[in-house]
Amino acid sequence: MTDHKDKIFKDWIKFLDADEVKFQLTCASLYLTAYELLIDSVVKKTKDFFINGLQDGEINYSDEYTKVKAFYPKDIVIASSMWLMDLSAIDNSDLEKIKDFKNYRNQIAHEIPKVISDTSHDVKTSYIKEIRDLYRKINLWWFVEFEATINPDLDGVDLEKLDYDEVLSFVMLPMDYMVNIVNDEIKKRDIRKSTTK
Repeated sequence: MTDHKDKIFKDWIKFLDADEVKFQLTCASLYLTAYELLIDSVVKKTKDFFINGLQDGEINYSDEYTKVKAFYPKDIVIASSMWLMDLSAIDNSDLEKIKDFKNYRNQIAHEIPKVISDTSHDVKTSYIKEIRDLYRKINLWWFVEFEATINPDLDGVDLEKLDYDEVLSFVMLPMDYMVNIVNDEIKKRDIRKSTTK
């Protein structure tokens, strides 16, 4: 069998395997959801930081928010990420990951048929854990730098002694849940593959 025919055959096997299709669709949907949660922590929290009250029933944003947009006017995700990098919330490698995650999000969202029928387009499940780790890093930064400083319940509390896993447990719950689902699905898939050999 030629390489091309072999690829076509494997693609059909992937598509006709209902468990594999479910695995790919589950992981794709969890990736898209994890990505949206990450972007919410980057874009929405940044924008909300600049809320300057209400005016005529509309949320009014500080003029300072235009400085965030100025980092990269074509893309608010990248602009907000660059603003966070400027404040040392993330580093350049994190920014590059966000760009990769964004590109991959667009790829998955627009090429779902390939995810379920092309052996060279499996969902990059490792990205979901990487998104989770970056999401935690950003949310921890927001907590330490801003939320803790304005929360009267934390007056006099030594932030160095706080259990940040506990502090962030609620915000991390959906992300951790999704990572656990993906890990479980990978284990089930591995078992299926080992028993079909």
